[in-house]
Amino acid sequence: MKNRTLHPYISLGILALIWGSSFILMKEGLKIFSSYQVAAMRISFAGLALLPFVNWKKVHLKKGDLKYFAISGFTGSAIPAFLFTAAQTKISSSLAGALNGLTPLFALLVGVIFLKVEFNKKKFLGVLFGLVGALFLVYRQDMNYDIGYTLLVVLATLLYGINVNIIKHKLSDYPPLLVSALPLAIIGLFGGVVLLFTGLHIELAESQHIKSLLAVIILAIVGTAFSLILFNKLIHQTNAVFATSVTYLIPIVALYWGFLANEAISLNQIGGLLFIIIAIWMIRNDKA
Repeated sequence: MKNRTLHPYISLGILALIWGSSFILMKEGLKIFSSYQVAAMRISFAGLALLPFVNWKKVHLKKGDLKYFAISGFTGSAIPAFLFTAAQTKISSSLAGALNGLTPLFALLVGVIFLKVEFNKKKFLGVLFGLVGALFLVYRQDMNYDIGYTLLVVLATLLYGINVNIIKHKLSDYPPLLVSALPLAIIGLFGGVVLLFTGLHIELAESQHIKSLLAVIILAIVGTAFSLILFNKLIHQTNAVFATSVTYLIPIVALYWGFLANEAISLNQIGGLLFIIIAIWMIRNDKA
């Protein structure tokens, strides 16, 4: 049967909706659980979610490739999960979403500097346009942010940039399901160990405990496991920089959820949207 794939722009839109909503799910989880617990539960549940869908007996890895799966798991999911939840204890969902727009820049720089990917001026300008657009979406003169916690998000985006290059250039011979499931299985064990030391306690009789737990479960299964499969397919289908340009759309969704959560929103959205539309067109116009 012919392998069907979604159009890149459709995949981009679905990922934007999922990951843009992830910030509000993290915020809901943090109402009861610590940042470490939210992150550990997220990667543990995500690791379990995909296990039944892989025929592990038929999995054959090339010599030396297991380390790339492990690196992908930690740079693409595990460490960023802890960094983002920690950051959101001090900064808003909308700001975290906008800073996530640094990912395509790091994806481009890591590819050019370390993997000898050809530098493309048009793609680079597209990356800058997208970043400016994302920042316009959330900029306010009275914006308050903690520089230390802001840098946690920046570090997470750098790790994302490393991960997409690993997937594109080191794991492209493997199916997207395996490229998602095996790294999550590896870091799921790590998440379980972390949970053992965090004193996790859930009161199922308390409605807020249930809401926070459900938010983390949805974050793990939809916002991590399912979305990673779609994201990895998109990387294989296009290029690392275009796939990560989803981060330019995430602030739009994050802003919407932030608005519903009574977070103040500025009037810069139209200008930001125009920049983002131009950016995605410029990046997609180049296939490299």
